[in-house]
Amino acid sequence: MPVELPIIRPEDEARYIRLAYDNPNMLCSEAPPEILRDSSFSGEEPTSFILDFFSTGYNQWHLKARGFRLDFDPERVTRGAIVLWHRACDLYTCLEYDRPNDDWEKEFFSDEGLYD
Repeated sequence: MPVELPIIRPEDEARYIRLAYDNPNMLCSEAPPEILRDSSFSGEEPTSFILDFFSTGYNQWHLKARGFRLDFDPERVTRGAIVLWHRACDLYTCLEYDRPNDDWEKEFFSDEGLYD
């Protein structure tokens, strides 16, 4: 029986953005499954909430990994967030179909190796 995932309501979005801000080194296996689902069901491009979520986490990950944020380069942040969104969609499919994925133990907000 599939697990019932919570619906992310507009009033909950700030809590998820804060989660991304506070946890830039979370692993893909630690990502909230409801974020993976919302990423997968967002359509042909990420919703503004999903884009904000990944942009926040990506900026914070970059700060921890490199010592500075990328806010000064919005195009680069958007590009990174979209790459992370694509991976989240793939992770959700793997979760739903119980398929392996080599990314489960990688950092969720890291874009390293995702441009190959």
